Amino acid sequence: MKEQLASLFDYGDWVTARLLDTTGALNVEQFTKPVLPGFGSVHLTLVHLLGAEALWFARWQSQSPATMLSADDLPDLPAIRARWAALSADRRAWFTATDETSLAETAHWTNMRGHPYALVCWQVILHCANHATHHRSEVAAMLTELGHEPPTTDLLAFYLEQGGEQWQPSAVGR
Repeated sequence: MKEQLASLFDYGDWVTARLLDTTGALNVEQFTKPVLPGFGSVHLTLVHLLGAEALWFARWQSQSPATMLSADDLPDLPAIRARWAALSADRRAWFTATDETSLAETAHWTNMRGHPYALVCWQVILHCANHATHHRSEVAAMLTELGHEPPTTDLLAFYLEQGGEQWQPSAVGR
């Protein structure tokens, strides 16, 4: 299970890098422009996504952060890229150091409203990966709406690329 969970986060880093590269083509107005879906703008949706990933990474380690990252913490794309790189490195180190037994242990945390929770660690990790997929899809849709369609975000494309192949989806309607 460890290998599969780690690969989901490698995939997430791959997709995020693609989305951030496409985001780099936006001007400041587009970056902060209200557009749906998401959290109001590409900027705010990326802040939420990164903030949630950092929050859940702490929670699967039985930590209970009292706050999430905010737009003030991550005012621009370079700040987002830097914080994402640090989180990715920390997660890779965590996956390297953990074992299957640890993944089956219960993670305990308290949410920001003071409510305690407990769940098997691998379930918290899987939730984090799923949550991120949802919001990365929102970012991809927002970028497309702003006229900057990102490259594929398909999991299959990631795995094929890792194997030295490229994903060539069939044309729609053929």
